[in-house]
Amino acid sequence: MRKHFKDIGKFLIVLLLFFGLTSPFIVLFGPFDNIKRTVVGAILKSRHPQFITWLFSQEEMDKILGGISTAPKQELFKFTVRTDSSLNLKHIESSRFKGFLLEIPDPKRVQVATAANMDEKGDTTSGIAQRNKAVAAINAGGFYDANGTGTGRSPYGFIIHDGKFLLGKDSSDEEVNEFIGFNKEGNLIAGNYSKGELISMGIQEGITFGPALIVNGEKMITNGDGGWGVGPRTAIGQRKDGTVLFLVIDGRQPGYSVGATLRDLQNIMYEEGANIAANLDGGSSSTLYLNGEVVNKPADLLGERMIPTAFIVK
Repeated sequence: MRKHFKDIGKFLIVLLLFFGLTSPFIVLFGPFDNIKRTVVGAILKSRHPQFITWLFSQEEMDKILGGISTAPKQELFKFTVRTDSSLNLKHIESSRFKGFLLEIPDPKRVQVATAANMDEKGDTTSGIAQRNKAVAAINAGGFYDANGTGTGRSPYGFIIHDGKFLLGKDSSDEEVNEFIGFNKEGNLIAGNYSKGELISMGIQEGITFGPALIVNGEKMITNGDGGWGVGPRTAIGQRKDGTVLFLVIDGRQPGYSVGATLRDLQNIMYEEGANIAANLDGGSSSTLYLNGEVVNKPADLLGERMIPTAFIVK
């Protein structure tokens, strides 16, 4: 009998080893397109994208992930800015994820704020908010993190605050970046814009990130899930009455919230009435701060991640 159990144990060990060694190849090279898309997208947008770029060419990754429609030029809409100091927090929930949506009726309360010294290190979303005496904040733009240290320094592209370039002022007027921000009238702007275009549009606040999810009331992702896999997500949007929407979805927490795709973000914003919406930095950076506390559950085991920029509500 003892020999019989030993044989069963050996068989199970061999089976587990076989499964462990072959399952990555089945996922990445097998016929299960949805699983493959999710895994490839999640790794590509993690701290270690080289694990995927070693295996697939850019053309192969584009085929696996599907694309997002190129954002058209935005048609700005007019609205009467409401000097409404209220903020409304809504719970967002599905079978796969949980999160929060914050409604800000007055768009001119939204500004860009930065860590104290972005060249040396970042700061937490709550730290940036508290230093600027903000009542609410979400993480905003991305940053270079080649070694996966998560220090939140070295943002890229453009950073604009109070109409001035805090980053990108020495770039040419023709340089184009993905951009998310606000003009003098309080319109949320999202898409690909040159420095010259941003200046001519009277942009007051904004950062480089993306992609745009909804432009002119139309969804940009019509094929696949957006190509970034499932994970914690942050997005910003605006309704036609001027109301700004901060959206944060928690992720990487089995039993609580696995996470959302870009298409999930798009669909939530669309259902909430956004006429324009864009993706912000996600993953461990995804954080929503309100009235002195972090209301979501950041994915990083150490708590809030260090970041360079945040959208705050004064």
